[in-house]
Amino acid sequence: MRIMALDYGDARTGVAISDERGILCGETLVIAEWNEERLVNRIAALAADKGCALVLLGLPLNMDGTEGERAAKSRKLAKTVELWSGLPVRMWD
Repeated sequence: MRIMALDYGDARTGVAISDERGILCGETLVIAEWNEERLVNRIAALAADKGCALVLLGLPLNMDGTEGERAAKSRKLAKTVELWSGLPVRMWD
């Protein structure tokens, strides 16, 4: 099972795609997109093209372990990616 991991940023989003066994990172790239709708479209298309079955999205926590504004943005993106791609999205700290 291929897994797509995302490091979501305001201007760029890092993407890593695992090998078919879901163990090693087989490919990395950066999506330079600030518009959320276009970003989600590119993520969904890339996941489908690469045959990913799961998306992991980084959950940035504050130093005290609480969630802040960035975590809220990441959770919103996760819901949108899940709806548009049809894939399960898991948050990961």
